[in-house]
Amino acid sequence: MDTYLQKLQAYFAGKLEEKDAQEMQVFLADHLGDPEVAALLEEQFEGCRSEVDDNTKKALSTTRNRLGLGRRPRSRGYWFAVAAAVLLLAAIPAALEVGYRLHKEPAPVAWQEIVVPTAQTRSLLLPDGTRLTLNAGSRVTWPETFSGEVREIFLDGEVEADVAKDPERPFVIHSGEVDVRVHGTRFDLKSYRDATMVEVMLMEGSVSLGIPAPEGRREVLLTPGDLAQYDRRAGEISLGKVATEGFRTFTDGGSFSFINIPLQDIAADLERTFGTRIIVADASIASQRFLAFFTNGESLDDILKLLAANGHLRIARKDGTVYIYNRK
Repeated sequence: MDTYLQKLQAYFAGKLEEKDAQEMQVFLADHLGDPEVAALLEEQFEGCRSEVDDNTKKALSTTRNRLGLGRRPRSRGYWFAVAAAVLLLAAIPAALEVGYRLHKEPAPVAWQEIVVPTAQTRSLLLPDGTRLTLNAGSRVTWPETFSGEVREIFLDGEVEADVAKDPERPFVIHSGEVDVRVHGTRFDLKSYRDATMVEVMLMEGSVSLGIPAPEGRREVLLTPGDLAQYDRRAGEISLGKVATEGFRTFTDGGSFSFINIPLQDIAADLERTFGTRIIVADASIASQRFLAFFTNGESLDDILKLLAANGHLRIARKDGTVYIYNRK
């Protein structure tokens, strides 16, 4: 094993001949679950992070978090994701070979990704028939084919999902530190990276929301009409009931439902939807929470006016940017 680990280090450094490099690709594919190999992969990953410029670091960090690499590994698939990131940064084209050997698939799986621009939405049909509607500023990554035992995608943003039923293969959405696991259902998940709150509103079927907990992970089962809200900063989750027939999401003519949501998150939602820069200029009001529904196509000015009246806020505009202040 020690000899192989030494060769693996040389492999990452690009110092092996082609024949030896191919041998290491096979070794890596067959030993991703070994603790020594896993530790070396993590070391290599961190080493790559320290050698690149700030822009590349930021991109790498985003990719790592989006793929769920910040969590404790629980399967060989996790280490395949780490290995793929390492090989990509090292400009070594062996990642596809690793994926093939690891998953025993007839061909490497290609991943696709789209980013929804500000003030727009996108609809997407996944290979299994699942339909996604993505809100402004969302990013989703999905495989060209679902070939494993679990159908997995990665999300940063908000999606309304109508998941194709497949009892043999659960559907899982990874979004930072949270997961939503379903078999076949319709729900809305809002989980923007820069937001305090993660929300899951279940319309049909059943889902479980996985969140961090002192004991490792906590699974919260939802039934139709449940609205789960996870506060990332406080590490707390609340579960309430909402009438599904009256609940409207961004797919219903740009509707907004703010249920105990911090002003900072509301400002970010409005900024993404209307394409106008909005700054909460007073830190003392950033965490102020609101209960408000806008379901009649209200303009940005209409929404800001009502929020200001209810929250004792002052709204100002300068050079196309909206500033929100504490009126007191």
